[in-house]
Amino acid sequence: MWANEIGQAWRATGDHTATWASTAEIITASGLIPAQYSGRPYGWNDLDMQETGGAEQWAHANGKQANNRATEYITEFSMWAISASPLQITTRIMNCTNTTGVVTCKGWLSDLQKQIMLNTEVIAINQDVTPQGRPIVEGDFSVWARHLSDGSIAVALLNLKDEPVNLLVEFMNLGWPAGQSATVRDLWAHADLGTFKDQYPSTPITVAPHETHLVRLTPS
Repeated sequence: MWANEIGQAWRATGDHTATWASTAEIITASGLIPAQYSGRPYGWNDLDMQETGGAEQWAHANGKQANNRATEYITEFSMWAISASPLQITTRIMNCTNTTGVVTCKGWLSDLQKQIMLNTEVIAINQDVTPQGRPIVEGDFSVWARHLSDGSIAVALLNLKDEPVNLLVEFMNLGWPAGQSATVRDLWAHADLGTFKDQYPSTPITVAPHETHLVRLTPS
Protein backbone atom coordinates (compact mmCIF):
# COMPACT_ATOMS: atom_id res chain seq x y z
CA MET A 1 0.00 0.00 0.00
CA TRP A 2 1.57 3.26 -1.15
CA ALA A 3 0.08 5.34 1.69
CA ASN A 4 2.19 3.54 4.28
CA GLU A 5 5.30 4.98 2.63
CA ILE A 6 4.26 8.57 3.37
CA GLY A 7 1.90 8.47 6.37
CA GLN A 8 0.92 6.65 9.54
CA ALA A 9 -2.87 6.75 9.00
CA TRP A 10 -5.13 7.34 6.02
CA ARG A 11 -8.78 7.49 5.17
CA ALA A 12 -9.85 4.04 4.04
CA THR A 13 -13.51 4.87 3.34
CA GLY A 14 -15.84 7.58 2.16
CA ASP A 15 -17.40 10.14 4.50
CA HIS A 16 -19.35 8.79 7.46
CA THR A 17 -22.66 10.25 8.67
CA ALA A 18 -24.95 9.42 11.58
CA THR A 19 -27.24 7.12 9.62
CA TRP A 20 -27.41 3.36 9.83
CA ALA A 21 -26.87 3.05 6.08
CA SER A 22 -23.58 4.93 6.41
CA THR A 23 -22.47 2.97 9.48
CA ALA A 24 -23.15 -0.37 7.79
CA GLU A 25 -21.39 0.78 4.62
CA ILE A 26 -18.25 1.83 6.52
CA ILE A 27 -18.14 -1.42 8.54
CA THR A 28 -18.50 -3.45 5.35
CA ALA A 29 -15.70 -1.46 3.72
CA SER A 30 -13.44 -2.22 6.69
CA GLY A 31 -14.24 -5.92 6.43
CA LEU A 32 -13.26 -5.92 2.76
CA ILE A 33 -9.75 -4.59 3.38
CA PRO A 34 -7.33 -7.40 2.40
CA ALA A 35 -5.51 -8.98 5.35
CA GLN A 36 -2.13 -7.81 4.09
CA TYR A 37 -3.32 -4.20 4.31
CA SER A 38 -4.84 -4.51 7.78
CA GLY A 39 -3.85 -1.65 10.04
CA ARG A 40 -0.76 -2.04 12.19
CA PRO A 41 1.65 0.31 14.01
CA TYR A 42 2.60 3.28 11.83
CA GLY A 43 -0.05 2.33 9.29
CA TRP A 44 -3.70 2.54 10.41
CA ASN A 45 -6.87 2.51 8.31
CA ASP A 46 -9.03 5.50 9.26
CA LEU A 47 -12.77 4.80 8.92
CA ASP A 48 -13.60 8.53 9.29
CA MET A 49 -14.91 10.38 12.32
CA GLN A 50 -17.61 8.75 14.43
CA GLU A 51 -20.93 10.41 15.06
CA THR A 52 -21.35 8.65 18.39
CA GLY A 53 -24.52 9.76 20.16
CA GLY A 54 -24.38 13.31 18.81
CA ALA A 55 -27.95 13.63 17.58
CA GLU A 56 -28.92 15.58 20.69
CA GLN A 57 -26.41 18.29 19.79
CA TRP A 58 -26.94 18.71 16.06
CA ALA A 59 -29.52 17.93 13.42
CA HIS A 60 -27.43 16.67 10.55
CA ALA A 61 -23.97 16.12 9.10
CA ASN A 62 -23.02 16.37 5.43
CA GLY A 63 -26.66 17.11 4.72
CA LYS A 64 -27.81 13.77 6.16
CA GLN A 65 -30.36 13.72 8.96
CA ALA A 66 -29.06 11.68 11.91
CA ASN A 67 -31.18 8.60 12.60
CA ASN A 68 -28.90 6.18 14.46
CA ARG A 69 -30.31 4.61 17.60
CA ALA A 70 -28.32 3.84 20.77
CA THR A 71 -27.75 0.23 19.65
CA GLU A 72 -26.35 1.46 16.34
CA TYR A 73 -24.02 3.95 18.01
CA ILE A 74 -22.67 1.13 20.19
CA THR A 75 -22.12 -0.94 17.05
CA GLU A 76 -20.34 2.02 15.46
CA PHE A 77 -17.92 2.42 18.38
CA SER A 78 -17.40 -1.34 18.73
CA MET A 79 -16.52 -1.86 15.08
CA TRP A 80 -14.28 1.19 14.81
CA ALA A 81 -12.47 -0.16 17.89
CA ILE A 82 -11.97 -3.71 16.63
CA SER A 83 -10.94 -2.28 13.23
CA ALA A 84 -8.19 -0.30 15.01
CA SER A 85 -9.39 2.89 13.37
CA PRO A 86 -8.39 6.18 14.99
CA LEU A 87 -11.19 7.04 17.43
CA GLN A 88 -12.11 10.56 16.39
CA ILE A 89 -15.54 11.88 17.36
CA THR A 90 -17.37 14.72 15.65
CA THR A 91 -19.64 16.37 18.21
CA ARG A 92 -20.30 19.64 19.95
CA ILE A 93 -18.68 19.46 23.38
CA MET A 94 -19.75 22.88 24.66
CA ASN A 95 -23.28 23.95 25.58
CA CYS A 96 -23.50 27.75 25.29
CA THR A 97 -26.30 30.12 26.33
CA ASN A 98 -26.68 33.84 25.66
CA THR A 99 -28.38 35.75 28.45
CA THR A 100 -28.72 39.50 27.78
CA GLY A 101 -25.52 39.53 25.82
CA VAL A 102 -23.52 37.40 28.24
CA VAL A 103 -22.43 34.12 26.71
CA THR A 104 -21.86 31.24 29.11
CA CYS A 105 -20.41 27.94 27.91
CA LYS A 106 -20.19 24.65 29.77
CA GLY A 107 -18.69 21.36 28.73
CA TRP A 108 -21.39 18.87 27.81
CA LEU A 109 -21.73 15.30 26.61
CA SER A 110 -24.96 13.33 26.62
CA ASP A 111 -25.35 10.37 28.97
CA LEU A 112 -25.27 8.08 25.93
CA GLN A 113 -22.00 9.61 24.73
CA LYS A 114 -20.45 9.15 28.17
CA GLN A 115 -21.58 5.51 28.26
CA ILE A 116 -20.04 4.80 24.88
CA MET A 117 -17.04 7.10 24.52
CA LEU A 118 -15.69 6.56 28.05
CA ASN A 119 -15.77 2.75 27.91
CA THR A 120 -12.13 2.04 28.71
CA GLU A 121 -12.47 -1.70 27.99
CA VAL A 122 -13.52 -1.03 24.41
CA ILE A 123 -10.92 1.71 24.01
CA ALA A 124 -8.26 -0.79 25.13
CA ILE A 125 -9.22 -3.06 22.23
CA ASN A 126 -8.73 -0.16 19.85
CA GLN A 127 -5.42 0.94 21.34
CA ASP A 128 -3.62 -2.41 21.07
CA VAL A 129 -0.66 -2.58 18.68
CA THR A 130 -1.64 -5.73 16.79
CA PRO A 131 -3.13 -5.71 13.26
CA GLN A 132 -6.75 -4.63 13.07
CA GLY A 133 -9.59 -7.09 13.48
CA ARG A 134 -11.27 -8.68 10.47
CA PRO A 135 -14.11 -11.09 9.71
CA ILE A 136 -12.95 -14.61 10.53
CA VAL A 137 -14.58 -15.87 7.32
CA GLU A 138 -14.00 -13.93 4.11
CA GLY A 139 -17.22 -12.34 2.88
CA ASP A 140 -19.12 -13.08 6.11
CA PHE A 141 -19.32 -9.97 8.28
CA SER A 142 -21.09 -11.55 11.27
CA VAL A 143 -18.05 -12.59 13.36
CA TRP A 144 -14.90 -10.48 13.63
CA ALA A 145 -11.73 -11.14 15.64
CA ARG A 146 -8.65 -9.17 16.64
CA HIS A 147 -5.72 -11.03 18.20
CA LEU A 148 -4.35 -8.86 21.01
CA SER A 149 -0.84 -8.50 22.33
CA ASP A 150 -1.56 -10.24 25.66
CA GLY A 151 -2.76 -13.43 23.91
CA SER A 152 -6.46 -12.68 24.28
CA ILE A 153 -8.79 -12.18 21.32
CA ALA A 154 -11.45 -9.51 20.89
CA VAL A 155 -14.51 -10.91 19.13
CA ALA A 156 -17.46 -8.99 17.73
CA LEU A 157 -20.71 -10.80 16.99
CA LEU A 158 -22.27 -8.36 14.53
CA ASN A 159 -25.71 -8.19 12.95
CA LEU A 160 -25.87 -5.88 9.94
CA LYS A 161 -29.29 -7.24 9.01
CA ASP A 162 -32.74 -5.84 9.72
CA GLU A 163 -33.89 -9.00 11.51
CA PRO A 164 -32.43 -10.94 14.47
CA VAL A 165 -29.73 -13.53 13.80
CA ASN A 166 -28.25 -16.32 15.94
CA LEU A 167 -24.46 -16.27 16.23
CA LEU A 168 -21.55 -17.95 17.96
CA VAL A 169 -17.80 -18.19 17.44
CA GLU A 170 -15.96 -21.51 17.23
CA PHE A 171 -12.51 -21.26 18.79
CA MET A 172 -10.88 -23.35 16.05
CA ASN A 173 -11.77 -20.54 13.63
CA LEU A 174 -9.66 -18.24 15.80
CA GLY A 175 -6.62 -20.48 15.42
CA TRP A 176 -7.00 -22.25 18.76
CA PRO A 177 -6.77 -26.06 19.05
CA ALA A 178 -9.68 -28.38 19.70
CA GLY A 179 -10.50 -28.55 23.40
CA GLN A 180 -9.36 -24.98 24.09
CA SER A 181 -11.15 -23.17 26.91
CA ALA A 182 -11.37 -19.43 27.42
CA THR A 183 -12.81 -17.00 29.92
CA VAL A 184 -15.17 -14.49 28.35
CA ARG A 185 -15.60 -10.83 29.27
CA ASP A 186 -18.54 -8.77 27.94
CA LEU A 187 -17.04 -5.35 27.22
CA TRP A 188 -20.33 -3.42 27.21
CA ALA A 189 -21.92 -5.11 30.21
CA HIS A 190 -18.54 -4.99 32.01
CA ALA A 191 -19.23 -8.52 33.18
CA ASP A 192 -17.36 -11.83 33.26
CA LEU A 193 -19.50 -14.45 31.55
CA GLY A 194 -17.61 -17.55 32.66
CA THR A 195 -15.43 -20.15 30.98
CA PHE A 196 -16.35 -21.75 27.66
CA LYS A 197 -14.84 -24.69 25.77
CA ASP A 198 -14.46 -24.83 21.98
CA GLN A 199 -16.98 -22.06 21.31
CA TYR A 200 -18.77 -19.02 22.70
CA PRO A 201 -21.55 -19.11 23.64
CA SER A 202 -22.45 -22.74 24.28
CA THR A 203 -25.53 -22.29 22.08
CA PRO A 204 -26.04 -19.50 19.55
CA ILE A 205 -26.94 -16.12 20.99
CA THR A 206 -29.65 -13.99 19.40
CA VAL A 207 -28.20 -10.69 18.19
CA ALA A 208 -30.78 -8.00 17.52
CA PRO A 209 -30.88 -6.04 14.25
CA HIS A 210 -27.88 -3.67 13.93
CA GLU A 211 -26.52 -4.86 17.30
CA THR A 212 -22.98 -5.92 18.23
CA HIS A 213 -21.85 -8.13 21.11
CA LEU A 214 -18.22 -7.31 21.86
CA VAL A 215 -16.30 -9.76 24.08
CA ARG A 216 -12.72 -10.51 25.05
CA LEU A 217 -11.66 -14.18 25.10
CA THR A 218 -8.69 -15.12 27.27
CA PRO A 219 -7.26 -18.66 26.98
CA SER A 220 -7.55 -20.63 30.20
